[in-house]
Amino acid sequence: MHLSKAGYYADFVVYPVLILSLLGYQLVQIGAGAVRLATLVVVCLAGVCLWTLTEYVLHRYVLHHVPILHDMHEAHHADPAALVGTPSWLSALLFMLTAFLPARWAFGLEAASALTAGMMLGYLCYVGVHHVTHHWRLVPGSWLYGLKHRHQRHHYAKTPGNFGVTTRFWDRVFGTSLDSGMRQGRS
Repeated sequence: MHLSKAGYYADFVVYPVLILSLLGYQLVQIGAGAVRLATLVVVCLAGVCLWTLTEYVLHRYVLHHVPILHDMHEAHHADPAALVGTPSWLSALLFMLTAFLPARWAFGLEAASALTAGMMLGYLCYVGVHHVTHHWRLVPGSWLYGLKHRHQRHHYAKTPGNFGVTTRFWDRVFGTSLDSGMRQGRS
């Protein structure tokens, strides 16, 4: 959905605070001997990896198939430079309901905190990469330039694909990776 400038950039403030809060809790637990650092790192990295799959699934199946969300996503394709996204309060609530609470129930507070922090870190990377691919002029040949053109291919190719923004891993796994031959067009 279209956001105000403050609403659009809020993720870049809200998510670092949430991530640091969750990880801060973990550091207190490490200090108390309740959690090992290696466990925290592994579970947090698992959260980042889980986010990349979540990003792919949401983009491929929700944004391209749920009617109201599909319409909003198509508006983004029509005007890729617009300030479009999910309000921070809504995405944070969704993280709590779909990641933190189920993980808390299944694995306990420490694992839920680390897993959710990792997923939120992955989301913050997604928001950052998506912003950069649409709003920055990038140096040809750079890694971000490659991501930008890969994402452009998603917007302008006749065949649906390139649903991953931060990684092409899941597009390769599920056979939706488009070649990167596109070099012109808007972002």
